[in-house]
Amino acid sequence: MSAATDKTPEARPRPEEIGVVLPVYNEEQGLRACLEGLLELLPPEALLVVDDGSVDGSAACARSLGIEVYGHFLRQGKGAALRRGFNIWLRRKRPWVLSLDADGQHEARFLPEFLAAAPGADLVLGDRSSAREQMPWDRRLSNSLSTALLAWRSGRRLADSQCGFRLYRASLLRSLDLQRRHFDMESELLLKALLQGARVAHTPISCLYGPQKSSIHRLKDSLRFASLLCESLAPSYGRQGSGDA
Repeated sequence: MSAATDKTPEARPRPEEIGVVLPVYNEEQGLRACLEGLLELLPPEALLVVDDGSVDGSAACARSLGIEVYGHFLRQGKGAALRRGFNIWLRRKRPWVLSLDADGQHEARFLPEFLAAAPGADLVLGDRSSAREQMPWDRRLSNSLSTALLAWRSGRRLADSQCGFRLYRASLLRSLDLQRRHFDMESELLLKALLQGARVAHTPISCLYGPQKSSIHRLKDSLRFASLLCESLAPSYGRQGSGDA
């Protein structure tokens, strides 16, 4: 991981230093508004959609706006889509990678806040604490429990471990050996980063919950998270990186 020195304050990332990853699975309903919001702040070449086996018009929607699309013929999971996007931006040498959900929950207008929080950090997490009452009760409960467990396991303070709106330093992504393919990959990434001593910043965001149905499977994804926590108890967990995500 790269580190800012105390003597030389680090500048905030510039737009041309950022690569954006949007994992997509049947998100046609909210995708256009999400992409159009990002295009007000970033050029099309900064955006990348990874279509995880959608059967609707998600890929065509992105391409109609000049956005590059990489596709999975069969659904592999959100984590697999994110890892593919991360690796593309790592090969293209972008110093920072931004991820956000494409279903309309995350508003592009918060991008400047992420950039402002980035100097001196390896990872900036979106914090929905101020909008917690807007969350459906089941998401609020699972988010609170997951955050508490990851904070306990890492020994670090966390405000919102499950928010998918995140800004990563590329050197952090390059240092992590990520294995998981589903929603638990974001928890795996965060936990391994924390155990490595990554510097984490938080920035408050709002979150919009519309009629879209969550792709999270309560039982399967809860079991995956429990498996991740058990796996993380191994003494060597998270200590080695693979060179890509």
